[in-house]
Amino acid sequence: MAIGASAGGLEAITELLKNLSPETGMAYVYVQHMDPSHESMLSTILARATKMKVVEARESLQMAPNHLYVIPANKDLSVVDGSLALNTRKAKPAPHMPVDQFFVSLAEEHGDRSIGIVLSGNASDGTVGLKSIKISGGITFAQDDTAKFQSMPKSAIAEGVVDKVLPPGEIAKELERISEKAEVIHRLAKEGEEDAISDSDEHLATIIQLVKKGTGVDFTHYKMNTIKRRIIRRMLLYKLETLKDYADYLKQHAAEITTLYQDLLINVTNFFRDADAFEYLQKTLFPKIIKSKPPSEPVRIWVPACSTGEEAYSIAIMVVEILGDRITNTPIQIFATDLSELAIAKARLGVYMRNDLSDVSPRRLQRFFTKVDGSYRIVKSIRDLCVFAPHNIFRDPPFSRMDFISCCNLMIYLDTVLQKKIIGTFYYSLNANGYLMLGKSETIGPSGQLFAQVEKKYKIYSRKKDAAVHAMFDMNHRIPETIPKADEILKKPFPAKATSPENDLEKIVDEILLTRYTPSSVVVNHDLEILQFRGSTGLFLEPSPGKASLNLLKMARSGLAFELRNAIHKANRSGAPARKSGLEIKANKVAHQVNIEVIPLHSNGEEKLYLVIFEEMAKQTSSDLAAVYSKDKLVKQLQDELTAVREDVRSIVEEQEASNEELQSANEEIISSNEELQSINEELQTSKEEVESTNEELMTINTELQVRNEQLAEAYEYAEAVFGTIREAILVLDENLRVKTANRSFYKIFRTKEEETEGILIYELVNGEWNIPKLKELLEDTIPSNGQFHGLELDHNFPSIGRKVMLVNAKKVIQRIHRQQLILVAIEDITELRKNGG
Repeated sequence: MAIGASAGGLEAITELLKNLSPETGMAYVYVQHMDPSHESMLSTILARATKMKVVEARESLQMAPNHLYVIPANKDLSVVDGSLALNTRKAKPAPHMPVDQFFVSLAEEHGDRSIGIVLSGNASDGTVGLKSIKISGGITFAQDDTAKFQSMPKSAIAEGVVDKVLPPGEIAKELERISEKAEVIHRLAKEGEEDAISDSDEHLATIIQLVKKGTGVDFTHYKMNTIKRRIIRRMLLYKLETLKDYADYLKQHAAEITTLYQDLLINVTNFFRDADAFEYLQKTLFPKIIKSKPPSEPVRIWVPACSTGEEAYSIAIMVVEILGDRITNTPIQIFATDLSELAIAKARLGVYMRNDLSDVSPRRLQRFFTKVDGSYRIVKSIRDLCVFAPHNIFRDPPFSRMDFISCCNLMIYLDTVLQKKIIGTFYYSLNANGYLMLGKSETIGPSGQLFAQVEKKYKIYSRKKDAAVHAMFDMNHRIPETIPKADEILKKPFPAKATSPENDLEKIVDEILLTRYTPSSVVVNHDLEILQFRGSTGLFLEPSPGKASLNLLKMARSGLAFELRNAIHKANRSGAPARKSGLEIKANKVAHQVNIEVIPLHSNGEEKLYLVIFEEMAKQTSSDLAAVYSKDKLVKQLQDELTAVREDVRSIVEEQEASNEELQSANEEIISSNEELQSINEELQTSKEEVESTNEELMTINTELQVRNEQLAEAYEYAEAVFGTIREAILVLDENLRVKTANRSFYKIFRTKEEETEGILIYELVNGEWNIPKLKELLEDTIPSNGQFHGLELDHNFPSIGRKVMLVNAKKVIQRIHRQQLILVAIEDITELRKNGG
C-alpha cells in the first residue's frame, strides 16, 4: 500500500496513521517530496504517530506486513521482485516525480493487490501512478478539501483515476475494512483463480446485460477474467459480498453502471509507447506509404481504441517530421476512435500534464507543445490533422480506404469471436496495399489468410490482395437470451480419468483400430469447402488442375460430383443422413464400385457442417458378377435407380416451383419498392438542392470562423509576447489566490523558479516570504468588493533576497466563457528609486 504526498503531507499522513490500526496485515510505503540536500528525520517523526514499525527504505529490503517504509532523502524508490529498490534522484532539469515512479512500479509488481493514496501536495505528482494502479485493478484514494495543498489530489481527481475522495481519518477506516476482506477478495481476483466465479454465472450475465442496457456496449465477448476482476474491485469498494448483491446495487444506482463501464474501458496509452516500433514506422514504413501515394490523394490512418489520444498525436508528429516542408502539399487524415466519450473529449482538447510526456524528447516538446496553465497542449497544426470520434468498432460502420491502422493492446482483452471479427473489419477498412500494426502480445490468429507478416518484431502486417473474404462487421452482436446457471453446469457429471492398466490397454487398442480402420471421409461446410480429411481418400478425391482448391466437387473423381451434390442437398433439406450406393468411378483406368453417405453434423457453431463417408465395395468374383448381372436382377436394379432418379427430379421440381413463387413474390416487392425509390429519389433531389445551398452558407461561415480563429491566435501570441517582455513582474492568481502563472520578470526579480511558484498559494511562496499582511488584506478584502486597487506601496524584507520596495496594482478579471475568476497582480520594483530619494 503506497502513500504519496508533498507540501502539507506530514500533517495528513500523521492524521491517517493515528486513525489506522497497526494490525491490518498490510505493508505501507510513504513517498514524499524532500529537500535532497538535508538528511531526513521523517522516520523518527512518523514513529510517534503509529505503533507500527517505521523503517527508512534500504536497497533490496523485503517488505513485511504491519511495517511503514519511508523514502530516504535524495533517492527515488521502486518495487522489484517484492523488494524495495533505491535509485539516485535524476538531476535537473529532469522532472522529479517520485510518487508516480513508485506507484507505477507497485502496479506492475502487485497488480490488483495495490492500493494508492495521494495526500496534500503541489503540482500533479501521483496522478499517472494512480492511473496505473487503477488500470491494474487496484484501489485508489485521494485526500479531500482538508488537504493543505490541494494540487496533487485535485489533479488525480480531475483525471478520473480516484475511487474515493476522503479525509485522512476516513481513508484509514477504509483501509482497515479492506484489510478484513483482502484475503477473500484477492484470492478471487488472483490470476488463474477467476473460475471461482463461473463465466456462466447468472448474476454475472445480469451485470453485463445491465451495462449493455445502460451504455449500449456489450461486454459478453470480452475476456471474462478481466471483467470479473473489475467487478470484484467495485464490490470491495461498496462492501458487497456477492455478485447478486452487486447486481441489485446496479439496479438501484444507475450512476454505478456508468462508473463500472468506465472501469471496464481500460485506457492504457502514452506518447511514443514503443520507441523501437515507432522508429521503424518513421524510418521505414511511413516513408514507403507516403511515397506510394499520388500527390493529390490523402494519406489515411486509423487509430481504433485511441484512449486519450497520445498514440494518434504521436503518429501525427512523426508524419509531420517525415514530410517536412512537403506537409502543405500532402493531405493527411488521421482518424482516432474510442468507446469512451470521456477519453475522446480529453483527446480533442490535447492537454497533458508534464509527467504524461516522459517519453517525449525535449526537441519535440518545444516544437509540438505549448505550455498552458502549467500543462502542455498539442499545437494547433497537429490537432488539426487528427479527427477524434466516439466509435464502437464491433457495432458501428468501419472506416474505409485506410493506408495504415494501428490497433495496439485492444485484442488482448477480447475473446476469439471478437478477435476474428475485428481482423475482418480491418481487412475491409484497408486499401489493397494497407498495413496493420498490433500490440506486442497480439497476433492475427486464425486470420492468416487475410494478412501477411511484414515485420515480426513490431507485429506489422500487410493486407493480402487475393484473399477472398466477406465483410465481417455486422451492426449488432446478439447476446444469448438464456445463459445456463452455474449450478446447472456444476451438476453435469464429469468423466472419471482412466488410470488402470486395463483402461490403458483399451485406449492403446482403440487408437490402433482408429488409425488403421478409419473409413475414408471428409468434413465439409455449407459451401462444400473441405475442412478435415479422415482416413485415406486418394481413391475418391484428387487435386484438380489449375489454382489450388479444397472444394469437394472440384476434387471429386469423375462420376461422384453430381451424386455428392445431390446427397448433400438431401441431407441439408431433411436433416437426416443421405446415402448413395453402387456408384462407379475410375482410378488409374481401373473401375471401382463405391458407396457414399452424407451425415449432417450438429455443432455449436453457426456454420452447417457435413461428414461425407466414402466406402469401396468389395470386388466380386466372376460367378458373383454373372449372378448380379442376370437379366432379371439387372432390370430390377435399373428400375430402382429410375425410381430414385424420378424421386430426385420430383423433389427438384417442387423446390423449383417453390423458388419460382418466392421469386415472383420478390419481383412484385421489388417493383413496388422501385416505385417508392423513384418517389424518394425525387424528394432527395429536392433535398440535395437545399443541402447544397446550406453547404454554401456553411462554407462561408467556416471561412469566417477560420479568419476569427487566426485573429484569436494572433491576439493570443501578441498577449503572450507582451506578458513575457514587460518589465514589471506579473502574477496571475486564481480565485483561491494560487499562482496560475508568472512572467520572466517576476522570476528574475524575486529569484524563484517556475516549479516552485505555479500552483502555490501566494502567501506560501518562497517558504512563506510573501505572507505580507497588507497585501493579504487588499487581496482578500479590497479585491472582492472593489475589483481592483492601484498604487499600493509595499516595503518588505525578503530573507532570501533582502529589502524590496514595490508598487503593486491588482485587478479582478472574470472570464466570459468559463466564468472563472482571475486576479492580475502587477509589481513594479522601485527599491533603487526610493534609495536615491525618488
